[in-house]
Amino acid sequence: MTKAVIVGAGIAGLAAAAAVAPFFEAVTILDKDALPDAPQSRKGVAQDLQVHILLKGGELALEALMPGIRDALLAAGAVEVRQTEDVSIWEHDAWHARRDLGHSQLMMSRPAYEHVLRRRILALGNVTIRDRTPVDALPLEGSNLTVIATGRGDQLLAGLDVPATTLGIEVTYTSARFAKPARYRGEGRFIACIPEPPDDRYGLVCPVESDEWLITLCSRFDNKVPTDLEGFRAYAAALPVPDITDRLRDAVPLGPLRSYRIANATWRHFERSSGLPPRVIPIGDCISSFNPTFGQGMSVAAGHALALREALAAAADPDGLNGVVAAYLPRAAAVSEQAWATAAMADLEYPLTVGERPAGFDKMVLGSEAMRRAAGKHPEVHLLRFEIGNLVKPNSAARSGPAARLVAKEMMRRR
Repeated sequence: MTKAVIVGAGIAGLAAAAAVAPFFEAVTILDKDALPDAPQSRKGVAQDLQVHILLKGGELALEALMPGIRDALLAAGAVEVRQTEDVSIWEHDAWHARRDLGHSQLMMSRPAYEHVLRRRILALGNVTIRDRTPVDALPLEGSNLTVIATGRGDQLLAGLDVPATTLGIEVTYTSARFAKPARYRGEGRFIACIPEPPDDRYGLVCPVESDEWLITLCSRFDNKVPTDLEGFRAYAAALPVPDITDRLRDAVPLGPLRSYRIANATWRHFERSSGLPPRVIPIGDCISSFNPTFGQGMSVAAGHALALREALAAAADPDGLNGVVAAYLPRAAAVSEQAWATAAMADLEYPLTVGERPAGFDKMVLGSEAMRRAAGKHPEVHLLRFEIGNLVKPNSAARSGPAARLVAKEMMRRR
């Protein structure tokens, strides 16, 4: 019997199970946590109370892996947020334009995402989940292919000599789930306040299931977000626009405010290393862990899983496994690269971020700002910016075509 073992039952592990299930007689997911039967927080996902965003590209990848998953998420209470009619984003010095981009996104809490995906995976028939089962070492006996989906804090592959790109981002953020005051019930609006660097205070309001909000306030470096409700509200009141503080004023917290700190963003270049054990594959945050306030993690994990399915489908050898790792790693790196380029660009605009600025970085910043301004004026640029940022189109899509010419004109105006 051919068997795949996945270590980690988070979003990356569940997406990986969907990717490998068609190619193996049995798939086993191992997780050290006691997994809940309902959408509940669990110890192994320390940040599950913060805002988690499924980018459009991530949704499309999950739909390719698990057809019908979008409908299942909606049935479980996901809030459909239309782009950009249901979105209010203050970026640097202006609100994003409101127009129909022809896209929508699904928003819900991280435990709810996991719960829906877990039920869907278990319905496949050849997948089992064994919780309360920690894994301390490799290889795993009886596994023809092992997928490591243990997240940002992975220890199974930590000792390998793998080149890495690291940024010192020093991000802290405090989050809580809130009951909406009466005047906002039924509102499915996503709000983001993203001031211009070096201002390092920003915030998010995300509508989730049960007509509730997840609210996250963020900072960088020495500026810490309070963890008491009064201080949390005062911090929101200092943001440059009032939309978040207006919603917080009478909102009732449904649990404690939890604070998190992320010192680094790291991209491990497994595609450049020969040190992986045979037939062992990393996925998700084990490869690339970003500034979590950009909401890329779940979507990149889904993209990695889709890359894994493509590598398995393309395998030419009789047992379908030899060469899969070598085929998968460059595909996964390409997924990480697109998200990293977007996140690193924003992180490196802060002078205190530790990391190498690429050659021509100042010109890249000017180009990014020109695209932001052009998006406010031109629907086609707005759509392209959304699709690149949401991992629907590659970054190269901004280099040619009508939208690129409009961005170039905007750059010329500011010279």
